[in-house]
Amino acid sequence: MIATGKRYTDKLSAKRIQGVLFLTAGYGTRAEPLSFCRPKALLPWQSTTLLSNLVSQFAVLDLEIMAFNASRCPELVLQEGSRHWSGKTKLLFEERPLGLPGTLSRNREMFKGDWIVVNTDMVLDVPVEEMVEFHLMSGSRWTVLTGNFPDFGNYGGLHLNGRICHYLGISIISPEIVALAAREQLGTGYFTSLRSAAKAGNISIREFFTDSQWLDMGEVHLFRKHLLSQGSYIHPSAQVHDEATLGGFYWIGSSCIVNRGAVIRDSVMLEGSILLPGKSLIGCVLPWFSNKELEID
Repeated sequence: MIATGKRYTDKLSAKRIQGVLFLTAGYGTRAEPLSFCRPKALLPWQSTTLLSNLVSQFAVLDLEIMAFNASRCPELVLQEGSRHWSGKTKLLFEERPLGLPGTLSRNREMFKGDWIVVNTDMVLDVPVEEMVEFHLMSGSRWTVLTGNFPDFGNYGGLHLNGRICHYLGISIISPEIVALAAREQLGTGYFTSLRSAAKAGNISIREFFTDSQWLDMGEVHLFRKHLLSQGSYIHPSAQVHDEATLGGFYWIGSSCIVNRGAVIRDSVMLEGSILLPGKSLIGCVLPWFSNKELEID
């Protein structure tokens, strides 16, 4: 079954979404070496971060809790996640990433109602209320958000309803799905092993489609491309020497230093990075708290 962003006029049942789980604990291999220091969820987007951009959208719901799984910088993840949410939060620390089914299984006592599960390496205007309304009205036990395939990259598809769909990284799951992950002792295989277990239990995936533009921020060159598409930005705390040269588009984060004679063009400097005197940064991303160039193919 495919639903789109239309509004449902029937009265919603008393059932509601219990919480949202934001996934920040992956290995982040696509974003290396940026992800060596911090999870991708803390990469900037305009004047905020990928994580805050998503949290602010789901904060409109009447939620009991927001949870964040994290392996690196857990305190920073929780702090950033709380910027736009004043309600209850919970940190699910994973010394090593467990995989989504593993996270669900390990924390199964927390999932007493329906939960939204959100990838955090993307930018998307999420049809939050419409998707939730469809999920609750339809009685679905597993709903996924799909959209158009982007005109960049080579992405595998999710097979649904006899066709290949582009999964946008957001699902709504019922406690039954969590119970399956725990019963089968699954660690990985969200759309393979866990889906097979759901199918065996007569649970099918329902699809909610949106035309909203999805931006993949999980690879370094895509992150730079999409961030700079919003125009140039210099954080108020950054120090840029009068004799530095700024060209094209650039994004200069907090506590960054661009020294005398340095050149930055079509590049990104993440928080605390330093462009040394006379050095050039062209078509690159300078990682957090670094003074070495990261060349982008």
